[in-house]
Amino acid sequence: MKWVKLKLHFPSFYSYRIPGYSSQYALSLPLPSPSAIKLGLVATAIRTSGSVREGEKVFDEIRDAEIRIQPPEKVVVNSFLIKRLKKKKQPTETQSFEKTFGVREYVHFSDDISIYIGYKNLDTTITYLKMLRYLGTGDSLLFVKEVECKNVQLPDNTVRPISKTESVELIPNEPFILYPIKDLSNKSKFEHINPFAGSRSKNVFEDKYYLLRAKIKRGKNWALIEFN
Repeated sequence: MKWVKLKLHFPSFYSYRIPGYSSQYALSLPLPSPSAIKLGLVATAIRTSGSVREGEKVFDEIRDAEIRIQPPEKVVVNSFLIKRLKKKKQPTETQSFEKTFGVREYVHFSDDISIYIGYKNLDTTITYLKMLRYLGTGDSLLFVKEVECKNVQLPDNTVRPISKTESVELIPNEPFILYPIKDLSNKSKFEHINPFAGSRSKNVFEDKYYLLRAKIKRGKNWALIEFN
């Protein structure tokens, strides 16, 4: 298997809701999930080329690719109580939304992060790697500082997606944190994620986990994750 490396810089905060959490209590993953990375590249291909067909080509190449992340030494997660509008269960002619509160978490990386993509074929995807501008939500802006495609060696300290079974088998004796994430299923098809197709399927995503060998310190509305 060959690897390509992307070094990403986030000039501001990053936020991506943990799978299964409600939009009102939207706690964030400290690292981008495989599905966010893969779908981000598909969206980039469609947006920059103006062609849905280009997005389908990238999807076919990236769906089964392996994703590894090399985190920075520290990640800070800030939690905020915000005012928000929620759609009423029984809207009236004059009021469709009601005021409520919610929790949002935003992540700050102490340094750049590196993403490694293991692949067999990225002929189309290679074109769009440097064009990636966000992951997850549209306000999680980034720019790609570097793309390495030749003779890339995978470091030992990368974080990889693991299955539920592996998450039990690989629990270390040292401090760790376990986060649920999503990856694209090998049964998923482009029409299932194509916003212009209107097709839906239960087989789009596969449940996996990030097992982070890290220590965590918590305050009233913040958490500091330090990787070993």
